[in-house]
Amino acid sequence: MVYEEIQTLDFQSIISTVAIAIWLLLPAYTPNNFAVVFGGGKPIDLGRKFIDGKRILGNGKTIRGLFAGISGGIVTAHSQLFLENILQINLYSSLEYSSFIHIAVSLTIGAMFGDIIGSFIKRRAGFERGTSVPLLDQMDFLVFALLLASFSGVFSVLFTPHVIIAGFITTPLLHILTNFIAYKLGLKNVPW
Repeated sequence: MVYEEIQTLDFQSIISTVAIAIWLLLPAYTPNNFAVVFGGGKPIDLGRKFIDGKRILGNGKTIRGLFAGISGGIVTAHSQLFLENILQINLYSSLEYSSFIHIAVSLTIGAMFGDIIGSFIKRRAGFERGTSVPLLDQMDFLVFALLLASFSGVFSVLFTPHVIIAGFITTPLLHILTNFIAYKLGLKNVPW
């Protein structure tokens, strides 16, 4: 069934689906950027070590960054809702506000939690802070964002299989591009 649907997609439909996926995933894409820009301070793990003797998360995951990321993702989602109402686009604005806020907060918190889990896994595997781990770096936040948002009763209204597939295909490319830009702007020490 899905294969037949994919076969019937034309180029314009693919571009439209990718654009919708990027738009819907902005509340998951932006929290890490806010955490990088406004983060710093006390680490979430408070310098503690796990049972393996390694830091739980490391200095890169801070309390201020966590709150900045969540706040930034929620502000992003509300900005999208505002723009949709002005431009008469019916994606997030087609939902009741309570459903919208549930999905927006879930995507944002899921993205931050996924990134934290990714850091935890990297520390256990012996990777130092800033080390690039392909796929884990690009997908940890997306998987958890979608997983948490999927508990919303209206998730499948917006996040169709095509949108989810487009999200998984475009996310690694966007992740690489945005990290490179952040590196060039001096916001990150490494381009990944």
